[in-house]
Amino acid sequence: MKQSYLASGILAVIFAMSGQSAFAQTEQDVPVRFEMQQTDKGLVRLDTRTGIVSLCATKAEKLVCQPSLDGIMVYEDEITRLEAENDKMRQELRRISEALATLTEDASIAAIKPEAGLDLSITKQQEEGWFGDEEEQKLEEALEFTENAMRRFFSVVEEMKDDFQKAENEQPAQ
Repeated sequence: MKQSYLASGILAVIFAMSGQSAFAQTEQDVPVRFEMQQTDKGLVRLDTRTGIVSLCATKAEKLVCQPSLDGIMVYEDEITRLEAENDKMRQELRRISEALATLTEDASIAAIKPEAGLDLSITKQQEEGWFGDEEEQKLEEALEFTENAMRRFFSVVEEMKDDFQKAENEQPAQ
């Protein structure tokens, strides 16, 4: 607790000296991630992205930083939030996997017994069809157009075939 009060006091001094709040800055506005200030206990490091204050000291010729209790709590809260989010995602994945397994099983049964029919949608099919009336009409028109185009194409092919055969029959035998 004593270290937390010390860190909070040092943080207040840093804010007063810098004249601006690290919390009010966006990531693009902050040129460096950490700001350091010398104190009688060592260095105080401020993480300008998270606002966590750490007390740093030189030990065995290495700088070692110890986050304040408030900083540790921030990390623990983030871990708890991520664990809850992870649990929700796992439950959603489990639900989707079960739905997929059911659909796969239904598709396998339908492949073996095509007369049984298959409803691959999670919600029931609309009474009038898969599409609404307007979409059904548009689909019907598109199919009719395609059918007419194919008939015309095959008609042209037949005419070309007949013309080719006539030209072949009219050529003198050599």
